[in-house]
Amino acid sequence: MTAVLQDPAAAADHLLRHADVFGVAQAAGHTTALGAARLELTLLPLPAFAADGYPVEQIRLVILPPGNRVHAYPRTGTSSRPYKHRNLQPGDLCLQYDRDDLALRWLPEDGLEPLVTLVHRHLIFEEAWRRSGEWPCEDAPHGDDRNAPHRIATIAMRKEIGRWSRT
Repeated sequence: MTAVLQDPAAAADHLLRHADVFGVAQAAGHTTALGAARLELTLLPLPAFAADGYPVEQIRLVILPPGNRVHAYPRTGTSSRPYKHRNLQPGDLCLQYDRDDLALRWLPEDGLEPLVTLVHRHLIFEEAWRRSGEWPCEDAPHGDDRNAPHRIATIAMRKEIGRWSRT
């Protein structure tokens, strides 16, 4: 994430031209007055979802120095579309549950491409939820004030923790 903070325009160009990430149709990067990186991205739906009328998504990623805090702000139809996993303030997507196992979370050392993939997947899940009323995978809690980790409910997710373990 250090490279993204140092040169957001180059990071955006990499996503657009060289990254192994599906669906980045447009990308621009800028440095904010406070030294954050701001990436404006246009993300295409996967072909099967495009055929079902899933929208092209506009997203703003803001990466705060030193690179361990990220905000993803949806920019497409934000006043008329409901979101299940969106923080009221500052209005960014709720991408992760802070007390999830590290294997299930994006970390700065994972880099920009996995972050964009996480955001893209999240936007697809939001549209699936709008259409069906069901979140398409195990759902992390919201408004939980306990200091305990999220109890993994499904066997499939427990297997994923083992598969992606960072230890």
